[in-house]
This record gives sequence, structure tokens and C-alpha cells, in this order.
Amino acid sequence: MKPSLIAAHNSEMPDSPGCQTYFDEMSESWELHYAPNGSMVWRLTRILEPVKTWVPAGGRLLDFGCGAGDISAQCAAAGYNVDGIDMSPKMIERARSRFKSRSIEFNACADTLHLPFADGTFDAIVASSVLEYVVPLRAQLEELRRVCKDGGRAVFTVPNVAHPLRWLEAFERLFFVPIRGVLPRAIRKREDYIAISINRFSECAWNERLGVAGWKVLATAQKNKPLFLMVLERDSSRESNAADFRENSRN
Repeated sequence: MKPSLIAAHNSEMPDSPGCQTYFDEMSESWELHYAPNGSMVWRLTRILEPVKTWVPAGGRLLDFGCGAGDISAQCAAAGYNVDGIDMSPKMIERARSRFKSRSIEFNACADTLHLPFADGTFDAIVASSVLEYVVPLRAQLEELRRVCKDGGRAVFTVPNVAHPLRWLEAFERLFFVPIRGVLPRAIRKREDYIAISINRFSECAWNERLGVAGWKVLATAQKNKPLFLMVLERDSSRESNAADFRENSRN
């Protein structure tokens, strides 16, 4: 399939007003994805593995787009102090009702481009299938970088457009998303998801966007899966480059 059919989406477009609505509506059933036979249960261990490898226990971690709280709880059980943030108030309500650990704090945040944390707050950031929805993408990546400590780590999962499942979704985007309003509810909900999942790029394009926003890619895994997993480091050289530029401008 032509790349233009897979990834012809503008990540600088204004955020979809349907994104919060979609996740509010999914909040009551979202945890089923993490049940023993759920489609997302593998993420609990797969995301925690690089966190435990790269981030010492006891560190402070941001679960960006925490949903109903399952990954936050997994990280807290492994010894991390976790802040779970989500744009969906109903997801946060569900997370708070399910997990009451002292090492987790859940909060709704409607404006994720201005996170309620000081610079350099977190040792690590997790974003499990969240970056595909956010716009403008570069500003969001830079805001996540701001709240991460110098040399801090991030673990992101993002859609792998090279996988056949993503080819199918590209086909659906072209032919079913425009008419989703007349489709049966079960099918419409899937097309709603495809409509708001707009950041679909190749691995190379993700690397480029992350680099421009001040992140250094340390490792990429699961390249044969619908989602690939990226481990990143906050690139402190960006500040030194900016300082050099300012100094040279004065001379």
C-alpha cells in the first residue's frame, strides 16, 4: 500500500473535539482490555520491562494518558511513585475508584500542552498508545520533555504503519470513517477510534519528530507488531546547542 494512504495525516491540525468524548464513553469498559484475556494485557509487562531496566525503583513516573489506571498500578506495584494524567475525566474517575495506592495520584488534565508539573519533575514518562491522538504533536513532545528530568527516560508505544493491520485501518479511514455516522454502533466505535488516531508515521519519521522535540531514541522493539515500543532519553544537548547559538549571536 502506498505510504500516502497510510500516513497522510496532519499532526498539526487542531485537536479532534471527539477525542475526549470517545474516551469518556469507553471509560466503563476500558479495563476489560487489561483483563487476563484482554487485547492490551501484554502491555502491563512489556512496558514495565524497559522501565525497570532504565529507571531505578523509587523514581517518580508520569503515566501520560493513563486511561483507567492499569499501567499506573503496574508501575506503582514495581516500586515507582506514579502520577496518572488523562484528558478524560471519566477515565480518571474510574482509575481512582479502582486503585487507591498511596504511590499513585490520578488527575484529569484537559490541556495536556500545559501539564501541571514543574520542569524536570519526572524520572520517567510512559505513554502507551497516546501520542497517536495528540496535536500538535511536536508541542506535546516538547511539553513531556519539559517535565522530564535531564537524562530521564521515556517509554512510548506508537502505531507501526508497516504492519498489515495498519494497512487495513488506512483502508477503513478512506472508505468507512466518512460514513461512520450511519454505521451500526459497534462498527461506528471502531471507526471513531480510527478517525481520532491521526499520528501514523514510519519508524524513521517518528525518530525524526522525536529528535526535533528533544528526545534521543535509545532502543526500538516489536518492529513486527502493530505497535512498536520506543525507549528514549531526554536529550540535554538541546539546551547546550541553544546556549551556544545565543552566545554566538552576541559575538
